[in-house]
Amino acid sequence: MSKVTQIKRFVSLRKKLMVAILFASSLITSVTTAFHYYLEYKEDINYLNKSLDQIGASNSSSLSRSLWNLDDLQIQVQIDSILKIRDIIAVSIYDDEGKIFYRNEKEEFSHIDKFSSSYKLFLDQKADGLPIGRLEVWATEDHIKENLISSLIVFFLSQFIKTLLVSFTMLFLFRILVTKHLDRIVGFLKTVDLNSLDIDRLKFERSHKTADELDYVNDSINLMLKKVEKANLETNDKLRRQEKELQMQKAASINSARLASLGEMAANIAHEINNPLTILAFSGKKIKNLSEANTIDKDRLIHFSNMINKTIDRMCKTIDSLKRLSRDAEHDEYDYVNVYDMVERVLDLCKISLHQKGVKISTDFNGLPEDFNIHCKEVQVTQVIVNLINNSVDAVKGITDNPWIKIDVNVNVDFVIFSVIDCGSGIPYEIQSKIFEPFFTTKDIGEGTGLGLSISAKSAQEHKGNLWIDNTMKNTTIRLELPLKS
Repeated sequence: MSKVTQIKRFVSLRKKLMVAILFASSLITSVTTAFHYYLEYKEDINYLNKSLDQIGASNSSSLSRSLWNLDDLQIQVQIDSILKIRDIIAVSIYDDEGKIFYRNEKEEFSHIDKFSSSYKLFLDQKADGLPIGRLEVWATEDHIKENLISSLIVFFLSQFIKTLLVSFTMLFLFRILVTKHLDRIVGFLKTVDLNSLDIDRLKFERSHKTADELDYVNDSINLMLKKVEKANLETNDKLRRQEKELQMQKAASINSARLASLGEMAANIAHEINNPLTILAFSGKKIKNLSEANTIDKDRLIHFSNMINKTIDRMCKTIDSLKRLSRDAEHDEYDYVNVYDMVERVLDLCKISLHQKGVKISTDFNGLPEDFNIHCKEVQVTQVIVNLINNSVDAVKGITDNPWIKIDVNVNVDFVIFSVIDCGSGIPYEIQSKIFEPFFTTKDIGEGTGLGLSISAKSAQEHKGNLWIDNTMKNTTIRLELPLKS
């Protein structure tokens, strides 16, 4: 299973830094503040407990005497003075039987959280003295909590403002010293062309005299770009050499394919030339014999002279067609060519080979005018048609007792169509998409390079035409379409 590369959402470094600073500052401030105020709370509670103990210790003796003497006024004065202390909310005096002798409390006593401390009252304040009652003092933590909350609010507001000021100051400094240059690096790397042979270099506009990490980054990037530029130059040179080698190999393969085809035709033509040479030798001997006779038969001399001329014309015509086909016509100029003459020159090259292989060839121009011309490179078009005929010959050999090939020429509104049809039943679909590819061949090793149809298709494209297989026909049909107006 292939890994899917996820595109990450871009978040600037400034935003990340700001969030990190705010989070870290808030966390540190919260932890230290909580610890500080927890200690302060504990200290206030301890102070309150000590105050209660001090109240109990300082008032126990006088309250014991007042309780023993039943001095209500003195007890009331003392209790009222105790209630004036901020965190004290109620005071009770119990007799030795546990009944309330005197009690006073603040109005909010029943509505707030509270705790109490109890102190025994002795007649003589000795450890073994006579207990005559006890003092109960109620206190609350609400004031301590309120003060802590107020302090926390003020503290957090001040810390929030302080954190913002520090954060924005740090971001500003970070922007000046770091992120501005990082943005420059990112912008440069987004636009730099790493495939160029002359890659631009990264430059910082910094005036300080000392070097830092950004300078090392700048130098490292420029060093990397230098290496990439060098690699591009080496790769470019290597590609040029490989392209040149490929062009040479391609030219050699094309020449090999052309020479293989020409070699076959040349062998057949050389074999067939023996017949005209025999006729020439025979006619020469006859003329010599007639010239040595006592009486010269002019009609016979003319007959053998004409035979010699016709044979020589035939040989010249064949050799001229072979010379036309054998040369490289890639740089030829377009010219107007008679269709009938071009097809006839094709037949001059192919008839001998076809006759020896027992393949019958015919033509059908479908009423095309004899003076019909097309604008093309004649040699290239001739090479395409000859290649199609040779492929047909290889395909129909041995499939029937009477193999045949037909050259059919038609014209429609925009194209002249040369169709090479043979007695085969068509090209298999599984190879139709490959037969126009370079080096694809169904022939045995050593019998072809597989470049014929590839070169033919390229020639058709250069003429703004097309070479294609017509699967609608009963027999194997390949059509060459050339535009009437080039």
